[in-house]
Amino acid sequence: MVNLKLIRSKAEFIATLNAKAWEVVGGGPAGPGGPAKSHVFSDAHVELLVADVVRSISAKLSDKKIAKQTLDLSRKMAESATRSMVVSWEPGDELCPPWHWPFPWPADGLWHPIGGGDDGEPKPIINSVAQIELAFVLTQLSAMTMQEEFTKALVGMASTISRGVASQLSDDIERCGTVPRKPFPKPHFADNFN
Repeated sequence: MVNLKLIRSKAEFIATLNAKAWEVVGGGPAGPGGPAKSHVFSDAHVELLVADVVRSISAKLSDKKIAKQTLDLSRKMAESATRSMVVSWEPGDELCPPWHWPFPWPADGLWHPIGGGDDGEPKPIINSVAQIELAFVLTQLSAMTMQEEFTKALVGMASTISRGVASQLSDDIERCGTVPRKPFPKPHFADNFN
């Protein structure tokens, strides 16, 4: 079963660190006071966080060859980010920055998981749709890195993934096995009135 909630939430967290990136993800300005102040995280920190999400995506890809290429790309991104952290190391820099309030909240002030909450009903997993969603997250991450090389590589990876599943997408959706929702249970007191 492919669960993408953690990957989505990591990508959304990174986006909240940079108001410009948040607009790419679709959240608008990061809070009632305007754009988020992202200076508590260094650029190298954000690059490392992006590399971590790319690594997480690589574990969910069904094409093992592309998964390995994505993992290799995440390693390269992490190596670059850690080198940048060491080069820019200054006395007083913190690996875990202080959390200044107000924290960069989404525009409406509430955190919303993509796709709504969990209502307890099992959802049909359509692998090709999950792969397309992973490709989409890679395109979002491509706007969160500062290095053009990584931006191009992430977009290329997303394109390769989506091309690989495009032919089976329609068939998978038709065979997904979705069934109608079960009715809500009636309250127990309603039985007393019948």
